[in-house]
Amino acid sequence: MFAKRRAELAPAYQDKNDKCPICRSERYMNTTMRLLVGPCFHTMCDSCIDRLFAQGPAPCPICHQILRKMAFVEPTFEDLGVEKEVRIRKRLAETFNKRPEDFATLREYNDYLEDVEEISMSRTATLQHMT
Repeated sequence: MFAKRRAELAPAYQDKNDKCPICRSERYMNTTMRLLVGPCFHTMCDSCIDRLFAQGPAPCPICHQILRKMAFVEPTFEDLGVEKEVRIRKRLAETFNKRPEDFATLREYNDYLEDVEEISMSRTATLQHMT
């Protein structure tokens, strides 16, 4: 359901030069191939995902993190770094969602926003170091 709604909001990024790092298939030769991004931000084609996760959760062939087939989504951005940051910010926004009227002063609100930004940058840096 979420993937369907996401597809309505923003078209997925697909390039004719895309290549699956697992099976080495190229979109140039296989125009119906779709590259999807996992929670670990590694990409692979839908055929490899179907094959690797047919029996349930399995390790990512690149980083060995245990993944589920349903966790793969089409990328929205060409740059996976941007994709990572957007996902992190979206997740943080679910928790850190206070508004200016929740604070006594503008200074307190700005300090809160700065703390949220530091958390976001820290998580982005941690994820980039892991991949």
